[in-house]
Amino acid sequence: MVTILPLCKLPKPLHHKNYLSSSCSSFNNFHTNPNKFGLTKKHIDNNNKRGGKIVCGGLLSILPVDPWAPTIDSQSIASQLFAVSLFPYIGFLYFITKSKTAPKLTLFGFYFLLAFVGATIPAGIYAKVHYGTSLSNVDWLHGGAESLLTLTNLFIVLGLRKALRKASDAKQVTKTTEEEKSSV
Repeated sequence: MVTILPLCKLPKPLHHKNYLSSSCSSFNNFHTNPNKFGLTKKHIDNNNKRGGKIVCGGLLSILPVDPWAPTIDSQSIASQLFAVSLFPYIGFLYFITKSKTAPKLTLFGFYFLLAFVGATIPAGIYAKVHYGTSLSNVDWLHGGAESLLTLTNLFIVLGLRKALRKASDAKQVTKTTEEEKSSV
Protein backbone atom coordinates (compact mmCIF):
# COMPACT_ATOMS: atom_id res chain seq x y z
CA MET A 1 0.00 0.00 0.00
CA VAL A 2 1.27 3.47 -0.87
CA THR A 3 1.36 6.00 1.93
CA ILE A 4 -0.11 9.37 1.01
CA LEU A 5 0.95 12.33 3.08
CA PRO A 6 -0.82 15.64 2.50
CA LEU A 7 1.38 18.58 3.45
CA CYS A 8 -1.57 20.80 4.21
CA LYS A 9 -5.32 20.84 4.24
CA LEU A 10 -7.20 23.07 1.89
CA PRO A 11 -9.39 25.80 3.35
CA LYS A 12 -13.11 25.13 3.10
CA PRO A 13 -13.88 27.83 0.47
CA LEU A 14 -11.70 25.98 -2.04
CA HIS A 15 -13.87 22.86 -1.81
CA HIS A 16 -16.54 24.31 -4.06
CA LYS A 17 -18.57 22.33 -6.57
CA ASN A 18 -17.27 24.46 -9.47
CA TYR A 19 -13.68 23.38 -8.85
CA LEU A 20 -12.72 20.07 -10.32
CA SER A 21 -10.63 18.92 -7.40
CA SER A 22 -7.62 19.92 -5.41
CA SER A 23 -4.30 18.17 -5.73
CA CYS A 24 -4.67 16.62 -2.27
CA SER A 25 -8.31 15.62 -2.49
CA SER A 26 -7.76 13.83 -5.80
CA PHE A 27 -4.96 11.77 -4.27
CA ASN A 28 -7.19 10.86 -1.31
CA ASN A 29 -9.15 8.61 -3.69
CA PHE A 30 -5.94 6.90 -4.83
CA HIS A 31 -6.58 3.69 -2.90
CA THR A 32 -9.90 3.06 -4.63
CA ASN A 33 -8.79 3.72 -8.21
CA PRO A 34 -5.02 3.92 -8.75
CA ASN A 35 -5.46 3.56 -12.53
CA LYS A 36 -7.16 6.97 -12.54
CA PHE A 37 -3.72 8.41 -11.87
CA GLY A 38 -1.98 6.37 -14.56
CA LEU A 39 -0.31 4.05 -12.05
CA THR A 40 -0.35 0.32 -12.60
CA LYS A 41 0.09 -2.40 -10.01
CA LYS A 42 3.77 -2.55 -11.03
CA HIS A 43 4.28 1.16 -10.18
CA ILE A 44 2.65 0.74 -6.79
CA ASP A 45 4.69 -2.39 -5.92
CA ASN A 46 7.96 -0.75 -7.02
CA ASN A 47 7.15 2.33 -4.99
CA ASN A 48 6.49 0.22 -1.89
CA LYS A 49 9.72 -1.79 -2.27
CA ARG A 50 11.72 1.43 -2.18
CA GLY A 51 9.75 2.66 0.81
CA GLY A 52 8.62 5.63 -1.26
CA LYS A 53 5.67 7.79 -0.53
CA ILE A 54 3.46 9.98 -2.66
CA VAL A 55 3.37 13.43 -1.18
CA CYS A 56 0.81 15.88 -2.42
CA GLY A 57 0.61 19.45 -1.35
CA GLY A 58 3.17 22.17 -1.06
CA LEU A 59 2.49 25.25 -3.15
CA LEU A 60 0.14 23.33 -5.45
CA SER A 61 -2.22 22.45 -2.62
CA ILE A 62 -3.43 26.04 -2.40
CA LEU A 63 -4.62 25.97 -6.03
CA PRO A 64 -8.38 25.63 -6.41
CA VAL A 65 -7.93 23.12 -9.24
CA ASP A 66 -5.85 20.05 -9.87
CA PRO A 67 -3.06 21.10 -12.26
CA TRP A 68 -2.76 17.54 -13.54
CA ALA A 69 -6.43 17.13 -14.30
CA PRO A 70 -7.17 16.24 -17.92
CA THR A 71 -9.71 19.04 -18.17
CA ILE A 72 -9.12 22.27 -16.34
CA ASP A 73 -11.78 24.94 -16.47
CA SER A 74 -9.67 27.66 -18.06
CA GLN A 75 -12.46 30.22 -17.75
CA SER A 76 -12.49 29.88 -13.97
CA ILE A 77 -8.70 30.20 -13.79
CA ALA A 78 -8.72 33.21 -16.13
CA SER A 79 -11.33 35.04 -14.09
CA GLN A 80 -9.37 34.41 -10.89
CA LEU A 81 -6.14 35.67 -12.45
CA PHE A 82 -8.01 38.67 -13.84
CA ALA A 83 -9.31 39.59 -10.37
CA VAL A 84 -5.96 39.08 -8.66
CA SER A 85 -4.12 41.13 -11.30
CA LEU A 86 -5.98 44.28 -10.27
CA PHE A 87 -4.02 44.59 -7.02
CA PRO A 88 -0.55 44.94 -8.58
CA TYR A 89 -1.99 47.27 -11.22
CA ILE A 90 -3.49 49.55 -8.59
CA GLY A 91 -0.08 49.56 -6.88
CA PHE A 92 1.51 50.52 -10.21
CA LEU A 93 -0.99 53.38 -10.59
CA TYR A 94 -0.26 54.58 -7.08
CA PHE A 95 3.51 54.69 -7.58
CA ILE A 96 3.44 56.18 -11.08
CA THR A 97 1.09 58.92 -9.84
CA LYS A 98 3.23 59.54 -6.78
CA SER A 99 6.40 59.83 -8.89
CA LYS A 100 4.91 62.66 -10.99
CA THR A 101 7.17 61.69 -13.90
CA ALA A 102 4.55 60.31 -16.29
CA PRO A 103 2.97 62.64 -18.84
CA LYS A 104 -0.58 63.59 -17.90
CA LEU A 105 -2.21 62.00 -20.97
CA THR A 106 -0.26 58.79 -20.45
CA LEU A 107 -1.26 58.71 -16.80
CA PHE A 108 -4.87 59.26 -17.87
CA GLY A 109 -4.51 56.32 -20.26
CA PHE A 110 -3.27 54.06 -17.49
CA TYR A 111 -6.24 55.06 -15.34
CA PHE A 112 -8.58 54.66 -18.31
CA LEU A 113 -7.62 50.99 -18.40
CA LEU A 114 -9.74 50.64 -15.28
CA ALA A 115 -12.72 51.79 -17.40
CA PHE A 116 -11.96 48.89 -19.74
CA VAL A 117 -11.91 46.52 -16.77
CA GLY A 118 -15.07 48.08 -15.36
CA ALA A 119 -16.89 47.60 -18.67
CA THR A 120 -15.54 44.12 -19.37
CA ILE A 121 -16.81 42.56 -16.15
CA PRO A 122 -20.53 43.43 -16.60
CA ALA A 123 -20.28 42.73 -20.35
CA GLY A 124 -18.90 39.27 -19.58
CA ILE A 125 -21.68 38.61 -17.10
CA TYR A 126 -24.29 39.81 -19.61
CA ALA A 127 -22.84 37.55 -22.32
CA LYS A 128 -22.90 34.56 -19.98
CA VAL A 129 -26.44 35.19 -18.74
CA HIS A 130 -28.16 36.19 -22.00
CA TYR A 131 -26.16 34.26 -24.58
CA GLY A 132 -24.82 31.38 -22.49
CA THR A 133 -21.25 31.89 -23.71
CA SER A 134 -18.16 33.93 -22.91
CA LEU A 135 -17.67 37.56 -23.83
CA SER A 136 -15.21 36.69 -26.59
CA ASN A 137 -17.97 34.86 -28.49
CA VAL A 138 -20.43 37.80 -28.54
CA ASP A 139 -18.99 40.10 -31.17
CA TRP A 140 -20.87 43.31 -30.44
CA LEU A 141 -20.11 43.15 -26.70
CA HIS A 142 -16.53 42.09 -27.22
CA GLY A 143 -15.95 44.83 -29.80
CA GLY A 144 -17.36 47.47 -27.47
CA ALA A 145 -15.15 46.37 -24.62
CA GLU A 146 -12.08 46.17 -26.84
CA SER A 147 -12.72 49.68 -28.16
CA LEU A 148 -12.08 50.93 -24.62
CA LEU A 149 -8.77 49.09 -24.65
CA THR A 150 -7.93 50.75 -27.97
CA LEU A 151 -8.66 54.16 -26.46
CA THR A 152 -6.45 53.30 -23.51
CA ASN A 153 -3.57 52.45 -25.83
CA LEU A 154 -4.09 55.66 -27.81
CA PHE A 155 -4.00 57.80 -24.67
CA ILE A 156 -0.81 56.14 -23.47
CA VAL A 157 0.98 56.37 -26.83
CA LEU A 158 -0.11 59.96 -27.55
CA GLY A 159 0.98 61.04 -24.07
CA LEU A 160 4.40 59.44 -24.49
CA ARG A 161 4.75 60.89 -27.99
CA LYS A 162 3.97 64.36 -26.69
CA ALA A 163 6.50 63.96 -23.88
CA LEU A 164 9.20 62.75 -26.30
CA ARG A 165 8.58 65.68 -28.66
CA LYS A 166 8.67 68.09 -25.74
CA ALA A 167 11.99 66.64 -24.56
CA SER A 168 13.37 66.75 -28.11
CA ASP A 169 12.30 70.40 -28.53
CA ALA A 170 13.86 71.32 -25.18
CA LYS A 171 17.10 69.61 -26.20
CA GLN A 172 17.09 71.47 -29.52
CA VAL A 173 16.51 74.84 -27.78
CA THR A 174 19.40 74.12 -25.40
CA LYS A 175 21.65 73.16 -28.32
CA THR A 176 20.71 76.35 -30.22
CA THR A 177 21.37 78.54 -27.17
CA GLU A 178 24.79 76.96 -26.64
CA GLU A 179 25.70 77.56 -30.29
CA GLU A 180 24.68 81.22 -30.02
CA LYS A 181 26.78 81.68 -26.87
CA SER A 182 29.84 80.01 -28.44
CA SER A 183 29.59 82.17 -31.59
CA VAL A 184 29.53 85.42 -29.61
